[in-house]
Amino acid sequence: MADFRRGMLALAERLPPGEELVQRALEGFPDDVRGLAGRCRIIRTDARYGGGYYSDRNEIELASGVETYEGLGQVELSACHELFHYVCWNDLRYRPDEDQDFPYLRRAVRDSRKLLAGFPRYHGWVTGSFLRQGDHANPVEYFADIPTNFRDVAELPPPIRAHFAPLIDGSAPPYEMRRVPEWSFTSQERELAMFQRWLAGGE
Repeated sequence: MADFRRGMLALAERLPPGEELVQRALEGFPDDVRGLAGRCRIIRTDARYGGGYYSDRNEIELASGVETYEGLGQVELSACHELFHYVCWNDLRYRPDEDQDFPYLRRAVRDSRKLLAGFPRYHGWVTGSFLRQGDHANPVEYFADIPTNFRDVAELPPPIRAHFAPLIDGSAPPYEMRRVPEWSFTSQERELAMFQRWLAGGE
């Protein structure tokens, strides 16, 4: 254990610092997104795996061991994912949707149910990767996963594309999420099982 810890500390000295990792993870995203997420602090720990975004501290921890066991590309993807948790919490366009339990995001997913066949990469990712995470396949994680995994909005069904495009390609927001929506979901429709059913294309 002592040798492993020394190895992780030595590795951490050679890894990109948090500030550089933020820039690399967000390369290609709109300037306003990079500016916002660039405020987030990433703390590199000497752990073998793990980490996450901590909303109470408004910062990210990311294990140095990710590079050792999964490669530098994976740590950039992991950082990107966690940074979009930060964006969801801090972007004034999107935070109101989370505060209301994601009614706008849920509607985009629901309205995409019948369109999945036309977007094979997205459909394959949803059914072959995202939904296999069980309870982790929820709106919060979905929000962070879409910009991380889909840099080309053309790969997304139109309702989902419109919802995320401001974060991915800088398009104008399709609606004002600070407004209380004119529609509502039943308690059953707000359950995780229904969200996952809609993602898979079910009624």
